[in-house]
Amino acid sequence: MRSGSGCNKEAVMGTVKDIKKNEYCDEVLGELAYMIQTVHDLREMLGTTYGKESKLFQEHDRHLIDLAEFLDWKLQILTTSCPFEWKGLGPDVESIVSVGPAETIPGRDFSGGYVGG
Repeated sequence: MRSGSGCNKEAVMGTVKDIKKNEYCDEVLGELAYMIQTVHDLREMLGTTYGKESKLFQEHDRHLIDLAEFLDWKLQILTTSCPFEWKGLGPDVESIVSVGPAETIPGRDFSGGYVGG
């Protein structure tokens, strides 16, 4: 019986498994970031084609913003479950996505803070 051979194999298998996890996290980050950018490109195309004051722009724009925000939210959830040592895709991937300002609702100003006693 060889001593220590099982430990070495387990260490190699653990490393391979970590690499696969990192590759998966890289793939998730890359694909979802691409989808978010595509949605923003569609918004730009919509504005250029129909004009930002058109009815179609008004009807579609909010849905496209919601879609980009939803994808960004899911991206954050998925990447936080990636291994601690995972670094992301690196400097070649653009990680900044532009989202418009929040809507303001006319009328009373209120906050969702604590109102108990």
